[in-house]
Amino acid sequence: MNEKLMIRPLHPNDIHDLYEMITDPRVISTLIHIPSMEYEDEEAWVANKKPGSHRFVAELDGKVVGSAGIHQNLRARLTHSGSFGLMVHADYWGKGIGSALTASALDLADNWLGLMRLELEVFADNPAAIHIYEKFGFEIEGTRRMAMFGGDGRFHDEHVMARLHNPPTNQQTNKPIHQLTTSNQQPITDILIRPQRFEDVADIHNIMRHPLVARTTLQIPSLEYGDALARFKDSSPFRHRFVAEVDGRVVGNATISTRQNPRSKHCGGIGMGVHPDYWGLGIGSRLMEKLLDIADNWLNLTRVELEVNTDNPAAIHLYEKFGFEIEGTKRFQSRGDGRWTNSHFMARIKS
Repeated sequence: MNEKLMIRPLHPNDIHDLYEMITDPRVISTLIHIPSMEYEDEEAWVANKKPGSHRFVAELDGKVVGSAGIHQNLRARLTHSGSFGLMVHADYWGKGIGSALTASALDLADNWLGLMRLELEVFADNPAAIHIYEKFGFEIEGTRRMAMFGGDGRFHDEHVMARLHNPPTNQQTNKPIHQLTTSNQQPITDILIRPQRFEDVADIHNIMRHPLVARTTLQIPSLEYGDALARFKDSSPFRHRFVAEVDGRVVGNATISTRQNPRSKHCGGIGMGVHPDYWGLGIGSRLMEKLLDIADNWLNLTRVELEVNTDNPAAIHLYEKFGFEIEGTKRFQSRGDGRWTNSHFMARIKS
């Protein structure tokens, strides 16, 4: 490593060098940004540090020639994990800058933040970056097909990579989930699927805080009514939310969210929850039909994706029935209900 190379925290005075780097066509081809990014956008990014973010740069002879960052996940069941991003000035590729930044990031993750899982996404056609990550112990967990558009007028696949640090060896993973439904129950045909409204909050709260729903999602049983209400009020034009109503009671809810990045506007993410009293009765299928109708016929999405615990075979079966395919598996993604959980990431690609 060059002895003059210094890895240090980000400073506002770095904006000029960062902007020069991130707008270089050679660099931007490896990132998820677009060439129309303005100087004020970079100023805003530097000024508006998000909670859980740790940003640093590589300085050589007074010039910033690379940057990296770790974002620790602050959700209660995911605080053991974080995401990693890296950028190096194209004139300094192959000179050890990326390795120096990655080494500093891993020291922070391992010895200061105590992260067990650090993940990243990298274009599948970027072998140089993949080589750096593999050198530091990152492994490819799967590939998100057609995850990003642009740079050369085509879609790009993204590898999901992760590095585990001291994962537990005596913790049970993928403990089978107990199914509450019985064989003599028949699917319900009188189900109303509609957009959610304010009077649904109490029923939605009861769904989200149920221990079995929390177990199969990323919720926690301690979710308070006020938290559910705040989420309800957090509306967005990029989010489309529906409920399943049976006999005047909301027994399921589902959301499809589109990406705000223009290069991934062809993608949508799905989340869903059904009250355990109604598992196996066709609620999930009806909600999925509505979400995919919105995706295909209104939003014109090419890629619809989701994540599901590997120990939730009923949900996996439902998603596969609607054309979702397993693209990979995130190891030790979450914890809850006394176990660590691996999660499949799945997607449905519209031809």
